[in-house]
Amino acid sequence: MYTSQFFSDFKKNLEGQYEDCPGYRLLSQNQSFNPYNDLLCEDDIKRVPFVATTLFKKSNMLFKDLLRVKPDEVDKWTISSSTSGDPSIVGRIESDITQLRKFVELQNDIFRPNGGYDCVFYPHPHEMNSYASQLIFGKPTESYIGNVMSVFNFSKNTNFLLKLVDNDFVLDINTFIDFINRHNDQNDDLSIRGSTLLLYNTVEQIKNEISPVRLGKNAIVHTGGGGWDGKKGNISSEKEIERFRFVEEISQFLGIPEENFIDTYSFTENSTPITGHYSKEFKDYYFHVPEWIKIIIRDPKTLEPLEHKGAKGFIQVLNAYGTNAYAGASVLVDDMAEIISTDCCPECGQKCMTLSITGRVKGSEAKGCGATLSVRSDVA
Repeated sequence: MYTSQFFSDFKKNLEGQYEDCPGYRLLSQNQSFNPYNDLLCEDDIKRVPFVATTLFKKSNMLFKDLLRVKPDEVDKWTISSSTSGDPSIVGRIESDITQLRKFVELQNDIFRPNGGYDCVFYPHPHEMNSYASQLIFGKPTESYIGNVMSVFNFSKNTNFLLKLVDNDFVLDINTFIDFINRHNDQNDDLSIRGSTLLLYNTVEQIKNEISPVRLGKNAIVHTGGGGWDGKKGNISSEKEIERFRFVEEISQFLGIPEENFIDTYSFTENSTPITGHYSKEFKDYYFHVPEWIKIIIRDPKTLEPLEHKGAKGFIQVLNAYGTNAYAGASVLVDDMAEIISTDCCPECGQKCMTLSITGRVKGSEAKGCGATLSVRSDVA
């Protein structure tokens, strides 16, 4: 459905952004671009001016100028995590959150919600959103990933492993150990979700305390929020985590097949998660670009669009939906991706653009896009 109407909906969204956001209109005029006159066919999308995600940084104080509504009309300010203490801030209204919920629901076949048991390396979404919340123009700040989790349908049997104690989040390792021991050799329908770094650090620690378990073919590992470079908010690892090594080690210790690993890529300035499945053959996660967005890979030196297999560059995301409150129709991220295929996943055959997320451009802040958390634990 979205594929056939994406261009017309994107054009409408971009024209609205051009009208509603003086900052984006000035940016477009400086590039001699007017969406009414210059966005006439799909090939013109390559010329659409983008807003770099760094402009949403708190330190730039431009997040108000990147709104499409008045500040007092914003329902909430979604905020990213940041290793350097300089988060992205994006104003959203309720219709943007509603659209995010629809996109999450459309990926239920991948996420497998409402099934069996969940063990989550995050706090409860309500605690994530209210933690360290501040008022900006009278509206609260909330964790972006907490908002994503708020629209996710967790099972009724869910353990959130980060507990709020004395205004810090403490990782409840014992609950995780009890969880995996209880389901050992049971082949239960279960999911282990959440922070890549916390899961990896936890398994590294308990390897010395308990024997490996076999959770079986009905279990999945669903990570998200980045952290592959070994940094995530104020959580860190001694070194960068190689994706294939993460999957191999977690798979071996928990007894979950490697093909049951998925990872979600998202960032605060975007309107939808992008999810990938692990390829045991290619030893990487292959991310499927959903039909309700488009992605352009741009050369890191010239910013020219790249379209051939194997090309690596910056990620530009084009959003037709879910950006009614802010200038998010065309955003450029300082993350790098490689084009695996422009039309079909070579691993599973799904008809879609397929990417490998290769990391952040060198010299860029390892900000992540997860929760604004202060985590206190032995493994964090």
